[in-house]
Amino acid sequence: MSKLKVGYLSLVKGSWINDRLEGQRQQTLKALAKLDVEIVDCGLLIQSEVEADAVYRKFAAARVDVILAHFITFSLGSIVPGMAVKLRKPVIFWSEPEPPMTGGRIAANSFCATNMNAHALWKMGLKYNLVYGTVKTALPELAQQFKVINCIKRLQYVRIGSLGGRVPGFYTSDFNELAMREKFGAEVEGVTLLELVNVAETIKGKELADAVKQVKGKSKCLVSADELNKGAALFAAFRKLTVKYRLDAWTARCWPEFSEIYGIGICHILGCMTNSGIPVACEGDVYGALAMLTVKDLTGSDAFFCDLISFDQQGDTGLFWHCGAAPVSLCKPGCTPELRKHSIIDGGGKKGIAVEFPLKPGPVTVIRIGDTRDGKGYRLLSISGEAVETEQLLHGTPLSVRFKRPAAELVEKLVDSGFEHHYVLCHGDIAKELRQFARQLDLELIEL
Repeated sequence: MSKLKVGYLSLVKGSWINDRLEGQRQQTLKALAKLDVEIVDCGLLIQSEVEADAVYRKFAAARVDVILAHFITFSLGSIVPGMAVKLRKPVIFWSEPEPPMTGGRIAANSFCATNMNAHALWKMGLKYNLVYGTVKTALPELAQQFKVINCIKRLQYVRIGSLGGRVPGFYTSDFNELAMREKFGAEVEGVTLLELVNVAETIKGKELADAVKQVKGKSKCLVSADELNKGAALFAAFRKLTVKYRLDAWTARCWPEFSEIYGIGICHILGCMTNSGIPVACEGDVYGALAMLTVKDLTGSDAFFCDLISFDQQGDTGLFWHCGAAPVSLCKPGCTPELRKHSIIDGGGKKGIAVEFPLKPGPVTVIRIGDTRDGKGYRLLSISGEAVETEQLLHGTPLSVRFKRPAAELVEKLVDSGFEHHYVLCHGDIAKELRQFARQLDLELIEL
């Protein structure tokens, strides 16, 4: 995927022109060059619609992904709306604080220009956001907004492998394939359990030995060599099918039949895939895989696909957990992941492989992408919290999170709103990014 292409539009009004403005424009371009984007420069201080028309053609030819409308001074109200409606790309309005006022004429009037232009885009239903600050102070927020727009761009090309469909009775793993394709761009490729198993049974020799090293890693192995080998063969098969079907993520029908078909549980192998850069959602949850891809793009780290299994009203905490598919990259410092018999399959303690460890503490964000009740749109749940030091409270991968509101109130909202029981947890506070994500995609946002 190529870098995000940013059309830089430096805007002024003729009556505000002075000698310092071109220098300010050049200083801005130098600052923007430090960001991980491709800048398509308009080439001059834009004052008129005639100049803007030539720039529109330049931006269209370059196929920019976003328009950065930098109001160095006040500007005419027709330039940005005209360009936005032609290009149909989101706009970031950049306003700078007014220079020091010493009793003379107004020096820039930058924010007023944003205010006026935002009204026009709002009336037309076009997408826009605001950044306010100097070249120095605005750069971090610009980087954050570019990251979100780039994430949305990447999702348009995502392919998710659905291994075996969803598990029985889990309506929370249902999804609308065409609606998801229209909204996010993501497509789904169905893959059978039989194909995965057939490929796994062909993995031998050095290929198997290399896969064993990756599956075992630095974990303490408490399963048999046969189980470890079978798990490694599965991992190698997943990797082969990822290439074959050009996949970015997976979902897996991890029960009930898988352990009977293949002889072991699949959990840790799903975690190994996530840990290797290909997120996998359990129990056939396609929207869960989409959410894992989203948070990985926004944070740069692996996601935890999980359930909320208990909450404490006194401490306003909730315990997030799953049975053994978390990526080992999320292990709490000082702990060693353990590869064990699965605690649930066949009554527990019969077959490998599940991984066990408590997850690391720190700021976290929990999200859920799902359908609205009428099925005509999507909603996005965003929960901010602080993951606290968690012990190995039970088999699997637990993490206790302290919420920013009363736990009982939060849980009541989750149940009353009918949210799916699967969540995606990532380390880092991305609440602000998720607001922009929801705004750009017209998602119903629920923040808790």
